[in-house]
Amino acid sequence: MRNHDSPATVPPVLDCVLPDGYDTVLLNPAITPRQWRRRQAFGLVRPMTILKGLVAAGLAMQISGAGHGFGEKLGIGMVTLILVLGVLRVLNRPAGENPFERERAPRPRLRRGEFFRRHDFDDFGADSRELVAELLAGVEELHRSPARAWLDPALLGEIHTVVWRALCCLDRSRDARALADEIAAELDAGDTLAAVTWQAVDDVDTSLRDVARHVQGCVVLCRAWEQKMRRQELVDRASDTLTTAPGRDHLASLSQDSDTLPRSVFAHVTAARDITHSGPFPWEQPPSEWPELVLLSSRESSTSPTVKRQP
Repeated sequence: MRNHDSPATVPPVLDCVLPDGYDTVLLNPAITPRQWRRRQAFGLVRPMTILKGLVAAGLAMQISGAGHGFGEKLGIGMVTLILVLGVLRVLNRPAGENPFERERAPRPRLRRGEFFRRHDFDDFGADSRELVAELLAGVEELHRSPARAWLDPALLGEIHTVVWRALCCLDRSRDARALADEIAAELDAGDTLAAVTWQAVDDVDTSLRDVARHVQGCVVLCRAWEQKMRRQELVDRASDTLTTAPGRDHLASLSQDSDTLPRSVFAHVTAARDITHSGPFPWEQPPSEWPELVLLSSRESSTSPTVKRQP
């Protein structure tokens, strides 16, 4: 197996800010890297950037026209315009939108036919929404998976193209779905025309479910290979780490060396006792001379320690 490592220049699925809001989009696989860079460059030109330039120009004119009044009026007008636009931007922001996430998201200037938004198919029903979300999530995971380094980049491009074609088919069925709803509202459910129209819609949905199932199969295979790579990584790390860990022979030698320490200390302590005539240790006296613990009665325990030593 050969390790291919050629990351795609154009991401197939991305979260971005479009003129009508924040959304997840699937890019047209026909977009070239040069076109994508151009869309990104156009996206960097934002209204706030233009306004900042106008403010700078207004301040320059204000300084150059000091004493004539025109520069001052222009500068005040520019500042007022910026404040009004800033307030409108805050008021028009959806309540559930994360402003930090929005600011970090790219703002490519995409043209019609160059992308499909995830919310483009919200009016198709819950099944279609889940299908589109599954297709986009599958393509995104495949292109971000560590297993992609072992796949032919052309294969990932084929998956992207198939999913794009599937969404094109779903989009082209929009008129058929609207017609099917209209026929169902005006004709009987058993009418032949209604059955034929709904059959055409069902054929599209069935085909797209097959595509989603196959894409999910690719995802499952890549996940399995990711687990294999992760296990091999852990095996390599374990092999390197365990070589530096102390072995059994070393630990056994350490235990044997520590086993002699109490005897050595005992020899020194007893020698010091003999020199200083300190008397025997408690464990060196006969058992008959050991102090005996006697339990006290409940009356005695209330005023005395729990146990007492009997000579």
